[in-house]
Amino acid sequence: MAVKEPKKNAQAQEIKKEDIFEVQYLNRWQLVWRALKKHKLGLFSLWVLIIMYLIALFADFLAPHDPYEQAQNLSYAPPSKIHWIDEEGKFTWPYVYPLVLERDPASFRTSFSEGFSINSITANDRMTGQTKTFTIGENNVKEIYMVIKVTKYAEDAEGNKAYLGYPEFDIEQTIKLDDRSLLETGEAININTSRNSLTALSPTRYRSLQEIGPPVKIVTEKELYRIFAVVKDEVKEFVEEAMSLYNETLDEVDGDIELAREFLAEFEIDPELLEVISSPEVVSYTSRKFPLKFFVRSWNYKLLWLIPMDLHLIGVDSPARIYFFGGDKFGRDVLSRILFGSRISMSIGLLGILITFTLGLFIGGVAGYYGGWADETLMRITEILMSIPGFYLLISLRAILPTNMPPHWTYVLIVVILSFIGWPGMSRVIRGMVLSLKDREFVQAAIAMGYPARRIIWRHIIPNTATYIIVSATLSIPGYILGEAGLSFLGLGITEPSASWGLMLSQAQNIRSMTEAPWLLIPGIFIFIVVMAFNLLGDAVRDALDPRSLGF
Repeated sequence: MAVKEPKKNAQAQEIKKEDIFEVQYLNRWQLVWRALKKHKLGLFSLWVLIIMYLIALFADFLAPHDPYEQAQNLSYAPPSKIHWIDEEGKFTWPYVYPLVLERDPASFRTSFSEGFSINSITANDRMTGQTKTFTIGENNVKEIYMVIKVTKYAEDAEGNKAYLGYPEFDIEQTIKLDDRSLLETGEAININTSRNSLTALSPTRYRSLQEIGPPVKIVTEKELYRIFAVVKDEVKEFVEEAMSLYNETLDEVDGDIELAREFLAEFEIDPELLEVISSPEVVSYTSRKFPLKFFVRSWNYKLLWLIPMDLHLIGVDSPARIYFFGGDKFGRDVLSRILFGSRISMSIGLLGILITFTLGLFIGGVAGYYGGWADETLMRITEILMSIPGFYLLISLRAILPTNMPPHWTYVLIVVILSFIGWPGMSRVIRGMVLSLKDREFVQAAIAMGYPARRIIWRHIIPNTATYIIVSATLSIPGYILGEAGLSFLGLGITEPSASWGLMLSQAQNIRSMTEAPWLLIPGIFIFIVVMAFNLLGDAVRDALDPRSLGF
C-alpha cells in the first residue's frame, strides 16, 4: 500500500497539471467540447441523433420499398421471417419466402403464411403426352404461374358430402409451404373443423346441405390444374388477364391449345406470350428462394432531392417483399414509412426552434433594451398567450384552418403553429437577460461610443445569451416533435399519403391493430428514442457550458 499511494498521487498531479494547461491555452468552445466528452450518456445521445438525421437525409436510399406503394393483398402483413438455415439444415445466405394471404371463411379475418414460388418445373402434359420443362431465366421464361382448382364441400359423420358452391380457379404465382403436395401428388387437402366455420354454413345458401346430416368438417381440395410460363416481357396485370382468358378458352375447347391461341389473337393478345401445360403431372421441381440483396435497383427517387437514382441499400426480388417491421393496413412497408416519416418528425423541431428563437430574440431583445411602452405592450401580449394552455391553443389554431390542404402546406402550417405558441416563454427569458446585460460595462461603453441600438443588441447583447439559447434549443426540440406527433395522432397534422411518426401511430388506435399488428406501434419507439436523446444531450450541453465544468 505504501508503494501504490505515491503512484496514485503522481497520476492525480499529472491530471491536474493537464487540466490547468487546457484551461489556460484552450478557447471556450474547445473547453466545452472537452467537458461534453466526459458526459458519456450525452455523447452517446449526440451520436444517436447524428445517425437519425443521416437516416432521414438518405431515407430514399435506405428504404427497401416505396413508402407510398400499396399492396392490398399484404394488408397488416407481419414482419418477414428471415431464414439462415436451408432445408438441408446448412447455414446459408439469409433469404425469405413470399407471404401468402389466407382468409377465414367464417370470421373473414386474414392471416399470412410463408409460401414458395417455382424456380424450375418438369411435368408431363397428360392431354398431349409431351414432357415440358420451365426454368426461370432459361428459354426466355420470365415467371411461372400455377392454376389451382379449388373444390369445397362439407361432410357429416357418415361421410356424406355437400358441395359448397362451384369449383374455383385461382391463378397463383406463390403457394403455401403446406401445399407442396400440389407439386408432389397433384393435390392438397385441407380439413377445417372449426365450430365457427361450421355454424356459419347456411342450408338456405347451400341447398346440398339439406341432403346430409349436420356437417362435422369442411374439406378444401386443391388440384394442380395448369401451369403457365411467361416468355415475354409484359406488365403483371396484362399477363394475369391473358392467363384468365387462356384458361377459360382451354376449358371451352377441351384443351385445344392451337385453337385457344387463335381465339386470344382475336382479342389482340400475343398468342406467344404464354407457354402452357394444360393437364400437368409433375416429374420434378425446384423451389425459388429470395435471398437478401444489397444495392438493388427498384423504384426511382432523387438522392438529396437532386440526383435521379433507383439504387437502394437492401431488397429482394419480386414477387417476394421484405418487411422488416411488417406492413400497415394498406400493405405499405412500415420501415420505409418510418424512414420517410423521420424527415417530417425530426426536421419540424429544428425549423420550429429556428422561427421561435428568431421571434423570441427579436421581441425579447427589443422589450428589454428599450423598455417603456414597447416593453409594456410586448410583454402584455406575451403574458396573454402564455396564459392559454399550450396544447389547447395548438389544437384551436389548427382546427380553425383548412384540413384539406396539400401535405407540404400542412407541414409548413404545423411549423408556424408550433413556433407561434413557443416564442412567448423564450421572449420573457431573453428580456430578463437583456435587462441584466444592458447595464454591464461593455454595453455602456458601446453606447458611449455612439453605436446604434441595433448593432449593440445584435453584436454585444444577443451573443452573450448564446449559452442559454443553445441549452434551451436542445431541450425544446422534443416538445416540437411531440407536438407534431400529437396533432397527427389526432388527425389534425400531417395527412395521408405523407408519413410522420404521429400519423403512423394514429393507425394503431383500434383494437385489431394493437392485438394483431403490434408492429404498428414501432414509430412510438422512434419518438421515444429521439426525445430521450435530445433531453440527455440537452442535459449534457447544460453541464458542459457550466463555468465550473470548464475550470473557471
